[in-house]
Amino acid sequence: MTGGSAIAESEFQAVGHRRAGFGEIVAMATAMAVNWYLAAALASSLFSLTSLLLFGWLLLVVARLSTAGFILLIPVVLTRAATLISLSVIEAGAYMPEVNRLGEAGDASASFVVYTAIFFLTFAIAFRPFEDKATAFARSPLLDRLVAAIGWPVVLACMACGALAFLYGLRGGFPLIQGVDRFLYRREYSSGLVLALLDNKFLFAAVLGAIAFAPRHAPLLKTSAKLTFAGLTALYFLFGDKFFTILAEVAFFVMPLLLQRRATLGRTLMRIAPLGLALMCGSLAATLYIYSGYGRLPLDRTAMLVGERIAGQGELWFVATQDDRRPTNWDAHLVQRYIAVLDDKSPPASAFANGVETYYFIQHYSPAKLAASFRKNQGWVQLTMGTEAMALVMFGYWGAAVVMALLGAIMGFAALYLFRAFASAFPLTLLFAVWTYLQVYFAVQQASLWSVAAPGQIKRLLMFLTLEMILLAVNRAQIVAALGRARAATFAGRRAA
Repeated sequence: MTGGSAIAESEFQAVGHRRAGFGEIVAMATAMAVNWYLAAALASSLFSLTSLLLFGWLLLVVARLSTAGFILLIPVVLTRAATLISLSVIEAGAYMPEVNRLGEAGDASASFVVYTAIFFLTFAIAFRPFEDKATAFARSPLLDRLVAAIGWPVVLACMACGALAFLYGLRGGFPLIQGVDRFLYRREYSSGLVLALLDNKFLFAAVLGAIAFAPRHAPLLKTSAKLTFAGLTALYFLFGDKFFTILAEVAFFVMPLLLQRRATLGRTLMRIAPLGLALMCGSLAATLYIYSGYGRLPLDRTAMLVGERIAGQGELWFVATQDDRRPTNWDAHLVQRYIAVLDDKSPPASAFANGVETYYFIQHYSPAKLAASFRKNQGWVQLTMGTEAMALVMFGYWGAAVVMALLGAIMGFAALYLFRAFASAFPLTLLFAVWTYLQVYFAVQQASLWSVAAPGQIKRLLMFLTLEMILLAVNRAQIVAALGRARAATFAGRRAA
């Protein structure tokens, strides 16, 4: 074992539990295929429940293939679980106002879990072979001293950002309390500081989590990091962030803890379950309050609006599987529009103008009045979970499978970078790794090719790679020098003896 690996292994130890075997993966894939066939042949909302069970089996398989990979995949797991719940509601007959459709039983849930399996298994295949090597020379004595020295400045900076945003909210009002739509607030009333805090909440969570759960930090610093995270999370509620966004933020915060204890992941999850349950109840209460018109609507009307909102998570896959059921396809016009976005100076604005990503479905399905509202917002508001749906429209079922496999591999390498960043706990590395992870996360959810393939994005990734190579060389030199001094001291002691 190398010196760098030895340092990292003290906090990130290998898992000794049973790995998922090839036979189990084949059995699971067969069960998913049968479930999809039956759901298509015998339309029933029952198959949305069997799809949820198969999704649970998939999570167990991924966790046994690589526990560390599963932990780093939790933000994506949350969005996929939410989409399956949404599809269950849709297949029970929920109305989807954004696409002007009424749900019905079909194979949307069953097919979605198949494409999720393709994505997750490819992720595990890409992540697992490099898992043990990813943390080599992630730390060194010099870097450890630097991380320890900047611990308090980092926490204090997070506190200051939160305090300034809170004061701004006190002066101008919080969306949750004032009853203002969070997108309208961001576009019209928010400040640059508040936007920076809201847009980078996952980064703040990861950095604070790396401090809060690092054994080498002082107890007071760790407690301060936890309290700062709790305060920022409460602030996000006040600024109107939605339920699953908060859950994903919490996932980034607890990742360092789960990675340290991944050999006993089940017990660790049970220990933090009460906190997660409390957060879930608070998030649901805030969601119900928002959708009740901030306390003005009756319960039945609120429940209907919440149901429509839940349906929004899976509506794009539902309409795609209803209207674009082709084994193979090649939409050259859409492909050209996607490529045109990559060359634009502002890819997000170009995606909106060209009608790709989730904007495609707004143009083709949204009622005229709602579509006009989307256009008026100039891309500030869009639909969600469009990657599988967009791939199906452009390339058919087989092409969508290829797209999800490619994204799974890319997500695996992004997760390896984040794994290394948590091992080092260096805030600059965490900044680069979380940013990289989120670009892939965005592509996986919003069908945005530019976030992983635009020239500007690639240049940033190459810059991060260059800096990481320099940091690797410095850490390796430190470790080699320390080992050399240790050997020299041992040799001198033996000669003296």
